[in-house]
Amino acid sequence: MKIALSVFHDSISTVFDAAEQLLVVETDETNGQKRKLVRLTAADVVGRVSQLKEEGIDILICGAISRPMQVAIAAKGIVVYPFIRGSVESLITAYLSGNLEKPLYALPGCHRQFGAAGGGGRRNHGRRCRLR
Repeated sequence: MKIALSVFHDSISTVFDAAEQLLVVETDETNGQKRKLVRLTAADVVGRVSQLKEEGIDILICGAISRPMQVAIAAKGIVVYPFIRGSVESLITAYLSGNLEKPLYALPGCHRQFGAAGGGGRRNHGRRCRLR
């Protein structure tokens, strides 16, 4: 499984649409984790989605994300966990242990709304932010 986190230094980038790089973490039971940094070269929705698919990403963990970007990514079968904040290491650990949905990792102003973001099935599982 390949997990991508949009990163800025050692934290999640605030806005995925403007992020410049991903940390791609590939996990398997025999070899543990492999990590690599990937520069995001496209700024538009189609280009970003294509780049994620080319890298073989299964899961995207990111900060704020525009609705069109999130829907396009989810439509390609990539599970999106948006509106996340925190240090890269703590988020990797939280995801792998099933604790990513804790309020500690939510961006300020966001509250939990899990399930199908954008309609239909597990592929769109994630959360979206609703400002109060």
